[in-house]
Amino acid sequence: MQLWLPTEFLAGAALGSLVLNAIFHTVRLRGTLDTEKQLSWVLTFVACIVLTLGSVPYALLALSQGLDVSKLVLTDTFSLVLLGGFLSYLVWDLVLGLIYYISAITILTGYIHHVLYIGLTLFSVTHGVSAVLCLMFYNELPTIVLALGSLCKEWRSDLLFATTFFCTRILLHSVFLHKFYWYSDVRFLWKLLLLVFPMHLYWFYGAVRLQVKRHWSKRLSQKLSGEFNTRPEETDKLLGHLPLLPCVDRT
Repeated sequence: MQLWLPTEFLAGAALGSLVLNAIFHTVRLRGTLDTEKQLSWVLTFVACIVLTLGSVPYALLALSQGLDVSKLVLTDTFSLVLLGGFLSYLVWDLVLGLIYYISAITILTGYIHHVLYIGLTLFSVTHGVSAVLCLMFYNELPTIVLALGSLCKEWRSDLLFATTFFCTRILLHSVFLHKFYWYSDVRFLWKLLLLVFPMHLYWFYGAVRLQVKRHWSKRLSQKLSGEFNTRPEETDKLLGHLPLLPCVDRT
């Protein structure tokens, strides 16, 4: 364990801060997004594209080694720079969120999630396992789908989101959790994967329940429209009192 942060990591954090702030304030000043919720997805969308692409070299390394996770326990320049950029996103999403889109930040998906991952990032950097965390950034693929749908309703696809979420954050995460538990000599790694897994399960559960609610609400709306000869939009108002179920707002 090292007690200082590598220069590459600090450089990545500085670069990430400049890029993210430049993009965010450019979008904000142009006024192309109408709501705080849309604005809250700008940093997440940009960061998740970079992080997902950044995970590709480590995913290819894992595949080329037959998922031998012992080969992934390393720290290199690229992973340090990428994690520095990730840290800058976590910090600036909270800072800018408190100023420009505080209504879109929730306790779980905002404060708890970001503080948890700030700790995981610093832990990975100081313990020489930054490549492992970078590999896990494939989990941000469904967040890109969610961000696109939040920025533009025409691009929303609940099925694509649920599919990518299950394949990455549930299925693949379970595979790597199994691999690190049984085949890695660094014993704390499987515990780190286990630490975030309940959050993934909770989000997936919420997303599924939301879709079930929407399905039955739509069927009930159609039934009421037919029986009482009301317009669909009027029926939707009648159903508006139904309690909202847990869903994934921001990841």
